[in-house]
Amino acid sequence: MEKGLWISVCFMFLIILHFHIATSFYLPGVAPEDFHKGDPLRVKVNKLSSTKTQLPYSYYSLPYCRPDHIVDSAENLGEVLRGDRIENSPYMFKMREPQMCNVVCRLMLNAKTAKEIKEKHAAQVLHCWE
Repeated sequence: MEKGLWISVCFMFLIILHFHIATSFYLPGVAPEDFHKGDPLRVKVNKLSSTKTQLPYSYYSLPYCRPDHIVDSAENLGEVLRGDRIENSPYMFKMREPQMCNVVCRLMLNAKTAKEIKEKHAAQVLHCWE
């Protein structure tokens, strides 16, 4: 192979490799967000799903700690189409600030509620956090 042809082939290979590496994708409605030290980081909760059932449950269908007012916060159409049920939670952190374990709330469970939690656990219900 001639030297000029070899250089052209190598150059074309590098151009193709560059375009292959430089590809990316964009998720509509998902944009990067900048945080500074001390900024509040609010935790959102999603539906409860299971590997054994097809029906999702609302996160607050079980007796978890709740905020004073529950607000739906779907941020884009994709979340709605996937069936996500994103809601606020009472959990909050601050950016780059160490925090020890804190008690958010204390709940007393009666026998019926405890049985319901055990049944959901047996159905392998998974928690989704956002």
